[in-house]
Amino acid sequence: MVRLTGSKNACGQGNCGACSVLLSEFDHKSQTIRHVTVNSCITPLFYVHGCAVTTVEGIGTSRDGLHPVQKSLVQMHGIQCRFCTPGMVVSLCCLLRNNPTPTKADVERAIEGNLCRCTGYRPILESMSPFAVCPMGAKCCKNKSNKLDTNDTEPEARPIDPTQDSIFPPPLMKWHLKDTLSISYGHTTWIVPCKLEQLRTVWTEHPTAQFVAGATAVGATTNHDGGPIIFISCHRVEELQAISVNDKKLEFGAAVTFTKMEDHIRKLEIEGAKPVVSAFLACIQSLASDQLRNVATIGGHLACRMDGLDMIPLLFALNATVHLMDHTGKRRDLTVEEYLSNEQTGKELILNIQVPLDNKVKFVGFYKTPRKRPVGSAGTTTALVLDTGGHFIAYLEGLSPKIIKLDVFSYLPETERTIQSLSLDKFDRILRKRLSEEKAETRDDLVNLSAGVLQKFQAVVNEQTTPEAESPHSELPIHCRSDIIFDEVPDSQPQTDPVWRPLPQTTAEDLVSGQAMFIDDMPSYQNELHLCLVLGKRARAKLVHVDWSAVKACPGVVDWIDHTSLNGRNMWGIMAADEEIFASKEVVYWGQPIGAVVAESREQATHAAEKVRIDYEEMQPVLTIEDAVKLESFIEGAVVIERGDGTEGFLRSNQVVEGTIGTGAQEHLYLETNGAIGVPKREQHEIEMFVTHQAPTFIQKSIASCLGIPFNRVIVRHKRTGGAFGGKESQPVKICVPVALAAQRTGRPVRGILTREQDMAITGKRHPYQFQYKIGFSKDGVLQALEVKVYSNAGCSRDVSLEVLDCTLNFIEGCYAIPNVKIEGRLCKTNTVSNTSFRGFGIPQAYVAMETIIDHVAHVLKIGSKQIQEINFAKSGFVPFTKLPLQDETIVEAWNQCQRQANYLQKEADVIAFNEKHSYKKRGIAMMAIRFQMGYPVSLLNQSTALVHVYLDGSVSLSHGGCEIGQGLNMKIQQIASRALSVPLSKIHIAENSTNTVANATATVGSCTTDLVGAAVLNACGEITNRLQPFKEKKPNASWEELIIDAYLNRISLSVMAQGRPGDGGVYYYTYGAGCSTVEIDCLTGEHKVLSTDIVMDVGRSLNPGIDVGQIEGAFMQGYGMMAVEEWTLNDRGEVESKNPSRYRVPDVGNLPRDFNVTLLSDSPNKQAIVYSSKGIGEPPLLLATTVHKALRAAILSARKDRSLSAFVQLDTPVTPAKIRQACTIGCI
Repeated sequence: MVRLTGSKNACGQGNCGACSVLLSEFDHKSQTIRHVTVNSCITPLFYVHGCAVTTVEGIGTSRDGLHPVQKSLVQMHGIQCRFCTPGMVVSLCCLLRNNPTPTKADVERAIEGNLCRCTGYRPILESMSPFAVCPMGAKCCKNKSNKLDTNDTEPEARPIDPTQDSIFPPPLMKWHLKDTLSISYGHTTWIVPCKLEQLRTVWTEHPTAQFVAGATAVGATTNHDGGPIIFISCHRVEELQAISVNDKKLEFGAAVTFTKMEDHIRKLEIEGAKPVVSAFLACIQSLASDQLRNVATIGGHLACRMDGLDMIPLLFALNATVHLMDHTGKRRDLTVEEYLSNEQTGKELILNIQVPLDNKVKFVGFYKTPRKRPVGSAGTTTALVLDTGGHFIAYLEGLSPKIIKLDVFSYLPETERTIQSLSLDKFDRILRKRLSEEKAETRDDLVNLSAGVLQKFQAVVNEQTTPEAESPHSELPIHCRSDIIFDEVPDSQPQTDPVWRPLPQTTAEDLVSGQAMFIDDMPSYQNELHLCLVLGKRARAKLVHVDWSAVKACPGVVDWIDHTSLNGRNMWGIMAADEEIFASKEVVYWGQPIGAVVAESREQATHAAEKVRIDYEEMQPVLTIEDAVKLESFIEGAVVIERGDGTEGFLRSNQVVEGTIGTGAQEHLYLETNGAIGVPKREQHEIEMFVTHQAPTFIQKSIASCLGIPFNRVIVRHKRTGGAFGGKESQPVKICVPVALAAQRTGRPVRGILTREQDMAITGKRHPYQFQYKIGFSKDGVLQALEVKVYSNAGCSRDVSLEVLDCTLNFIEGCYAIPNVKIEGRLCKTNTVSNTSFRGFGIPQAYVAMETIIDHVAHVLKIGSKQIQEINFAKSGFVPFTKLPLQDETIVEAWNQCQRQANYLQKEADVIAFNEKHSYKKRGIAMMAIRFQMGYPVSLLNQSTALVHVYLDGSVSLSHGGCEIGQGLNMKIQQIASRALSVPLSKIHIAENSTNTVANATATVGSCTTDLVGAAVLNACGEITNRLQPFKEKKPNASWEELIIDAYLNRISLSVMAQGRPGDGGVYYYTYGAGCSTVEIDCLTGEHKVLSTDIVMDVGRSLNPGIDVGQIEGAFMQGYGMMAVEEWTLNDRGEVESKNPSRYRVPDVGNLPRDFNVTLLSDSPNKQAIVYSSKGIGEPPLLLATTVHKALRAAILSARKDRSLSAFVQLDTPVTPAKIRQACTIGCI
């Protein structure tokens, strides 16, 4: 077994790109090698027969040398949690193999199918341009003055040279499929003919076989209970790959991939084909990503007959036909519309699709809105044709179960049958009349959306026929720009001192080449078993009967476990043990674990888990905050904090306004799902656990408590985690305890890795909130009194919800000083998964609420929001609810620098001018400042431990209680130790986190782990330095290695364990920042773009600017997802609809601000610093994404002003296209 573990299975459905591999095939016709990327998680093995498959390991390794792209990613800090990195490398290298000199737009497209939850994408894009001038100029992290000069030889990045890429295997150049290929495995047989006649023969022999081409929709159909299943693949049938073009028509074989189709269409120079070509290109580019377009075919697209297939309306509009053949060889032609409406066509094979080229067609439009929407979410796909014969036809998908044909002009008098005579209101009336004829029940907002699309098409036509018409487009940069600024290291600092330098991580080469190991990459143990959870499928129900009998008959099953299997307790919880490991009598949320199956293989365990029969007695679930408040379903009592006299404050206020604002749930979507491996030691009940997590002590405690053994029998080990964001503090218990229990019962190693859908079903989210506020203020905008009722959806149990709520309440006033405040918070208990820690820990929701209040005040007073902010900033001496008085605050400095950096006044003037010119496009600009606490409010958590060993060769081994989850913790700790010991960075190694080396560690949350661990490391290294000092005094010129030998010869211990415990009073300093964002919205569709974002962060003296800038950008983009992209939904029964990345969209590279600039505030050393004048940074920048929320509101208010709508808009998050569209056209949301 080769054991190439670089490619990662992060979703299992071809939606994230982490599994991308390079597929190379020799084209005998053109005598060229074709390179494409594919998603290996959904690509059947038969499909790659005859191809060369290159994983990230084949592109470059630390041993054999890195590819220039890999080197550049390392140098540009384009890796954080690293789980997405191998897929990114493959996609970028494939681009360079096909195009050695790509544009930045090419680069963006190449990775649009690759998700990254950590970096914010900017450094990944920049990694493709290190061979030109770096946008950081003199402050480029590759600049010699900003780069550590080590003795290690580091090869310079070489120019891209395609001849140096791995050689295509010569035997595959000779291989050519001439006869039918048959491959069988288990119950499945794949048959691959290469000629149409061969296909007919196979079809006759296997009349019930299933046809596939790209096989992207096959999914799990090979996992079945019945007899053999046979697939006939058409992807190598020569006749089905033909493309024919003439003046009359375009003809595409059914097995033509969308990539080949696009490549061919782009080269067309037929004059009459131009409108058709433009529409097809728009359509193809809306279809998924390159990885899918490279294998998905137009014939397969049609044959799937699934809802929401984007190209169908366009094929309808162009009167396309399909050429069909049955198993006897009989052929016929049907229009695409006839084909899809006739069930009998399912028994025929599509040979080709023909698109007529009609010179009478003047304009063709294609619109998918929203352009990138999750599967199953509301939206429409529309194709429109306007010809010279006076016909304006639209085909609309998404308004009803079938595609609606709308002959627009037929609803108008003959004298008005011109597209110029139409208006948005007319489109709306015509559309509603057509829908009533179809008796289609359609959501009102979708009708509005479709009317808006018709209006957009009219604007396109007008733009091309009437020069003075308003353009439906605006001038946007075609690719991202960025500028990164930070302080350079003083010239006086020794080159060997790594602190404050933007150094790449010491493990970066292993990470970027896919050699670094994650939990599921670990080699299988001998006799290893696999575990699959059995999940409940009701939100609230009594368990009447759980029948495991069918599991016994399943092959490979070794054991099954439930609540009766535990030797210890069945309850768990990080703050209160109020949730069951396995549901015993009742399920309280959809997806709650009821038990688990243990089998010899992962497939057998999964198959058997589906056989458990569960009888429920269903009860009405409580799903929302509104439900819980109505039913008074709460966890614990109300939490109230106060300052001043609210009654008096409101009396003194010139005006008082009230409002409500809500924030939605957010899925962590770390790319590495939760998983664990349990290895029983067979004596003294010892067990060794490998877990992807960020809280070793809690994991250890939970396993021990549930198994009924002491903590010291459980060793929890952790090398790295592929993203966490708070979601792996408590949630890993749901998989690691069952794994530990199964290992204990069977006496064999057990591996349990959650699938993406399982992970999204059973793990907690960011808490949804509802804020009901009342604000009093003076005529000048000075805030006098604030009263807020806060409701948080805790879910089914407590978890850390009370602590999250406390943070929300403490930061409800943002960075402002309000003399009279009363905040009351309640935790709502609902039948949803228990919500948990998430980056920001309740503070992002508070800032959304407070900035909404600021905007509401500004709206009422008719003055700028920025003016309200500036006159209400808290100043030195003010004591927030966090109890640490403000001192040395830098909000004003960051605010002023951000204004200058963003060129705020000019941008504001440009926004005003733009909005005066445009009716259906609007822009908004907004600024805000933030303050974020560092240190736990409860001082007992402000502690960590480090263990430092110095070996006889002078190398240093360092262990600590923090978890490397992508935030660069280990690199910063190595830098700290390097300075503290005065040894080169290369001598320091951090192996792993383990509870038997460092015990009782505080969880890696709150952005303060570098402070806590760094303090412990400084103390440990300080003690070692003290022990070496006598020898240094005797031999001032002795080398480090000589001092170590002298100490050993004198029996001086070179192992030190030390504790760091800053913040005796709780919070020990604040991190400050300011941001400015400009957005543009499309009032007709509700879609938006972030045009620019400028951020200035006070991070003190950054320990590693490269890492900190990456944290800032990644946090901002994750916050942007919360504000305007990520919508987590349940259905009415409580089932999670957002259950995978195809149904839950997170920001991709296309969402990156077109102009994205980050500055680390200069000359702002942290006087309260724990470690070398630095500050924590992981969470604070996320709050600045609220600038996007504010800017969207500003743009919407401009649109509403044009329509004489004066009411303020609350704008709950996430601000989806539907909310933007609705807010622009009708009253408040």
